[in-house]
Amino acid sequence: MIFVTVGSMMAFDRLIISMDKWARAHADTDVLAQIGEGTYRPNHMRWTRMLAPSKFQEVVHDAALMVAHAGMGSYFVAAEMHKPIVMLPRLAANREHTTDHQLHTIKWLRDRPGVYAAMRDAELDSAIDKAMAGGRIAGPDFMNFAPEPFLRRVRHFLVT
Repeated sequence: MIFVTVGSMMAFDRLIISMDKWARAHADTDVLAQIGEGTYRPNHMRWTRMLAPSKFQEVVHDAALMVAHAGMGSYFVAAEMHKPIVMLPRLAANREHTTDHQLHTIKWLRDRPGVYAAMRDAELDSAIDKAMAGGRIAGPDFMNFAPEPFLRRVRHFLVT
């Protein structure tokens, strides 16, 4: 299963439209999207507006791949669960965010194992192909850096 998330703060219809087209072309692959407050409603993949934090964790755990905006919360969740992640940055020019900081984020993350950058919509297909063939993310073991109660609070903040 591929899990698509736009995060919890803003809509990202460009990602959802692109992934709906991908799901149509790959009907044999189960895709679930958390679309937030977006206006586009997918026709070729399962979707929900928002998942409860515990369900979000369960879905990521069960997913073979995450596809997300280039937000740090998405990266940390994927890294913590050792899942490969395809990231498409929001663009200020499209009014998807107020700044282009996600371009900087993806440029910083894209060379890390398990992170597959799609700088444009047209690059999503090849990024997904590479991620599906590339295996799990070699994410950090956050337990070595912080106590579990602190990590639980950060996780709750990022997911909700």
